[in-house]
Amino acid sequence: MYYSHVKEAVQKIRQNGTSLSDIVKKFGITKSTASFWCKDIVLLEYAIQKIKTHGKEKSVKGLLRYSEFKRKERINRNIFQRQEGVEILGKLSKRDILMIGLGLYWGEGYKYENGELGFTNSNPEMIRFYFKWLELWNVKKDSLIFRLTINEFFKREEKAIKSFWLNFLDVKKEQFSKTTFIKTNLKKASFKNKQKYKGILRVKVRRGTHLRNKILGAIENIAAG
Repeated sequence: MYYSHVKEAVQKIRQNGTSLSDIVKKFGITKSTASFWCKDIVLLEYAIQKIKTHGKEKSVKGLLRYSEFKRKERINRNIFQRQEGVEILGKLSKRDILMIGLGLYWGEGYKYENGELGFTNSNPEMIRFYFKWLELWNVKKDSLIFRLTINEFFKREEKAIKSFWLNFLDVKKEQFSKTTFIKTNLKKASFKNKQKYKGILRVKVRRGTHLRNKILGAIENIAAG
């Protein structure tokens, strides 16, 4: 049984545009009781609009909560799937690294006749892996020469970009030759992500002709099946 003052309070806030669901939560009564108490109340236009607006806000909040839930669910799923990939691969052996590196050189390395032992890429992690691969061939860091290629749009960022590569790869400034600037069309995303742009880095091995021939021989063996 409810006190009469509770009924009066319910009717008052209903007239002011409070939704029935909010009344139920506020007073701890059933929805049927709230509806019965308020059935004879004629809502004014402002009260009707208030209820509609509040309902829309709740719908938007509910949608945002659902979207956030799905976002976190997707992130957790991606983390789990990537971890599965790590576990499937396990620890890389020297042969694994050797074969991966040969695949990279096959795709991105210099292969023309009488050419140099060189590799070009824009992905910092791939370049660092290439360093690790070169170590298997007994190539030292100080025998490497670098050339940075940057789009002219990022010309003012040359110093920062070169500094990134110096620190990331732990090499000396003297190992870099003069930067090359090129004109190419950039996607809109590139303009918005200046900090992500690192140019293209060429890595060349001094006096690496003999090693290049060995590498190309290994690649030819892979291609032959």
